[in-house]
Formats: sequence, structure tokens, C-alpha cells
Amino acid sequence: MPEKIPEVIQIQRIYEQPSDLVSFYCDMTQIISTGNEIIMQFYEAIPGPPGPEGKITHMRNRLRSTVTISFPHARNIGKLLVERATEGKNEIINSNP
Repeated sequence: MPEKIPEVIQIQRIYEQPSDLVSFYCDMTQIISTGNEIIMQFYEAIPGPPGPEGKITHMRNRLRSTVTISFPHARNIGKLLVERATEGKNEIINSNP
């Protein structure tokens, strides 16, 4: 008697961003290891008002987000970042005449 092949269940995954979700541009990141997890803190730079000579002499960095992840997730994110950065670098090098 032939074995019954189990039915494969397929799901559709939809990614959405709620309208009240905070999005930001980050120009500085701090990565900390606690020994049990990785903490990433994302900052934005905010220039102060220009002085009398029209030059900005004061800059502050505001913490926008803190993300805590496990070591396996951190390894996966790091691997993907390196892959994407390498792809982008190769595209730039190959596009130069």
C-alpha cells in the first residue's frame, strides 16, 4: 500500500507598516554586547543654530531607537549586511568605465 504524501501548507506573508510607526534616518549607530544579547542603538544628528559667523559649532545626537536581539539573529543580520554591502560595492565598481 503506497504511503500517503503529507499535504504541504502554503501561506502568504504580507508585510505592512502601520501609519503611526516611527521611521527615521540614522547617521550614527552604537552596538553593545551584554554577553547574552546584542543591543543596537540608532542616533540622529541634530545641528545647533549657527553662531554669529554663520558656522554651526554645536551638534547633538538624539537616540531614536534601541533594538535588542539574540546572538543568532545578530549573526544573520551581520551576514546579510555584509552580503548587501558587497553587492553594492561590486555594482559601483562594475559600473565605472
